Amino acid sequence: MHTTIATLGQQHRTVLARLDEVEAAAPGHTATRREFLAFLGGEVEEHFGLEEEALFPVLARHPHLTTGPVAVMEAEHHEFRALIAELAAALRAPGAGRPDPVVRAIITLLRAHIDKEDHVLFPLAEALLTAAELGEVEARAAAREGAASRAAPGKR
Repeated sequence: MHTTIATLGQQHRTVLARLDEVEAAAPGHTATRREFLAFLGGEVEEHFGLEEEALFPVLARHPHLTTGPVAVMEAEHHEFRALIAELAAALRAPGAGRPDPVVRAIITLLRAHIDKEDHVLFPLAEALLTAAELGEVEARAAAREGAASRAAPGKR
């Protein structure tokens, strides 16, 4: 499997493990929900950024993918971001809204999203993209990593 695509798959394992932990936590446990929100806004958002900046632009050159798998993944990224904004709002004003239904919606979305990527999008990318295109995905990922390292020295 190609390096960036393999990295994305490995990140999925991390996300799925965290989803299991959050599901096992006591309902309404605010500290766990706040940690989950930080994880979502950090590691999951970073993962989505890697897909959006390195993989999706290369896949989008194949028109049949832009209206199918890539469009679905981008729509789910948008839905995810709306849900984390909703979770953040619920955690800021606990009396105004309960975070647990939003947490469940995020978990459901992420599990389905990961399944589609692991079983449809990533195998499709591996089969469809040329060696040059896969190399471009790698170059885009490396450029993104380099930009992040320059923006936050000592953090990576």
